[in-house]
Amino acid sequence: MNPRKGKQEIICLCNNVSRDVIEAAIREGADTLNKIFDRTTAGVGPCGGSCRRKIAPLLEEYLATGRFPETIKEDKRGKKKSR
Repeated sequence: MNPRKGKQEIICLCNNVSRDVIEAAIREGADTLNKIFDRTTAGVGPCGGSCRRKIAPLLEEYLATGRFPETIKEDKRGKKKSR
C-alpha cells in the first residue's frame, strides 16, 4: 500500500488538483479559501466548486491545529437533501 495515496487524492476533479497541492498552498500561507483557489485553481472549475466542501475542512483543521486531518470529512452544511 502506498503511504502517500491519500495525499495524491484528487480533490478538484475539474482542474485535476490533488490534496498534496492544496496542502502545500495552505502550508505556504494560503489561509483563506480564496487564496487556495487563486494559488491552485481548485474550487473554480466548471462544476461550480463542489470540491470546496472538502477544501474547507482541510483549511479549518490546519488553522486550528497546525495539522491536516488524516481523512477529509466533507462539509455537508447547506447541502440539499436528495428526494
